Amino acid sequence: MKLRFGFLGIGSMGISHVQQWHVKNAARSTCSAICGNNEANLKRALAVAPDAKVFRDERELIHSPLVDAVAISTPNFTHLPLALETLKAGKHLFLEKPCGITQDECAQLLDAANRTDRVVMIGHELRYSPYFQRIKALVDAGEIGRPRMVWTREFRGPFQPKSQDWIQDDRRSGGMLVDKNCHQFDLMNWWTGARPRRVAAFGHNAVMRVIEGPHQVNDHATVNFEYDNGTLGSLQICLFGRDFPDEELEMGIVGEAGSLQTRISTVEILQWKLGTKQKEPIAHKVESKRGEGWGNHLGFDEMHAAFLAAVLDGQRPLTTVADCVDATRICIAAEESIKKGNVVELD
Repeated sequence: MKLRFGFLGIGSMGISHVQQWHVKNAARSTCSAICGNNEANLKRALAVAPDAKVFRDERELIHSPLVDAVAISTPNFTHLPLALETLKAGKHLFLEKPCGITQDECAQLLDAANRTDRVVMIGHELRYSPYFQRIKALVDAGEIGRPRMVWTREFRGPFQPKSQDWIQDDRRSGGMLVDKNCHQFDLMNWWTGARPRRVAAFGHNAVMRVIEGPHQVNDHATVNFEYDNGTLGSLQICLFGRDFPDEELEMGIVGEAGSLQTRISTVEILQWKLGTKQKEPIAHKVESKRGEGWGNHLGFDEMHAAFLAAVLDGQRPLTTVADCVDATRICIAAEESIKKGNVVELD
């Protein structure tokens, strides 16, 4: 049996999903339908999957008998209504991050996912990379003792242009942190095995002003947060820190017996063991390839195979809504903290 996909959103990310499931995983899946109104994007998608039926209305595609599963790669503010409609139609759902742009949207998606027997998987591809999985395994094996701190530092270039600049409008994207850093928060939540409890953040827009008015997203921010088990965390993000492709992402976790730090450029994990007086860190080299798709992210290829394994083989994915919703919720809380200037408590 081949899983028949319908694709909502066929921009750069959506086209990457079409290529993955229609071409790279052609033995197990096919693109049977696409939906869009951008003629250039439709032409690109049909070049990959020429037999796909073209829909102009999202709900017509969702309810089409041609479709077993729906992949949603539309702007953030459309995620929840399209996801709920997909589950109402009884279709399997692959939903790009974030889980929503408000706390209420996150709660609605979680409730709907808990009530369905369909597979619902969030597109946090980094969890599927052997590289980030090795960090999780080292932490779980007690290599650094009890985790006490996690961190992320990302200095990069600006957001890529999006249709009607929706990503630059915090009413439609949820804000910079919601769109960009839910990936990193998802990994930090996963590594610590804890839930975020409170957040304090600061942010501004200094350089990357694209739209007029008060809803331009910030272009740099710093976030401090605490988990329910007492572990502390921090994140720094700047969209004018480095020019592409010389962008830098560093993540790490510190425990009572040592620490782990990413060196993504060489796909290595650096480890320090407390009390050993190491001159140099232990370097764990991990075989983990870049994905073939938008951003070439680690774990991108493996994520698509994992969705097929979940639907066709009954394997539990790593990124259910229950697994990932806290990553979105902490970003929403951080955006609220920036706007209100206070500490935000998470339920």
